[in-house]
Amino acid sequence: MRTRLRLFAAIAAVALQANVLSALADPPPDLVELERQVSLELAHVRDSGPTDPVKRQQLYDASQSEQNGEAAIKSGDYKGAENSLLHARELLRKLRED
Repeated sequence: MRTRLRLFAAIAAVALQANVLSALADPPPDLVELERQVSLELAHVRDSGPTDPVKRQQLYDASQSEQNGEAAIKSGDYKGAENSLLHARELLRKLRED
């Protein structure tokens, strides 16, 4: 019984270490570039300062998606980060077109 418990603890420790190491790995360069571009686009739209309440809500939603993307990058969820950043980019493009 003790041997099984030790084996289980060892396996759990290795699995935990593998998860921690994968989370600490650098994000893909294209994801970092996407995050940078979205941040720049967001700053540009903020500078123009939309006054229409609908556009301000779109700007807020884009900002929230961008922040969610940054948080996902930090947590190692690169697919979730990409989805959030692409959503933010789409919202910003619609905002600039109007």
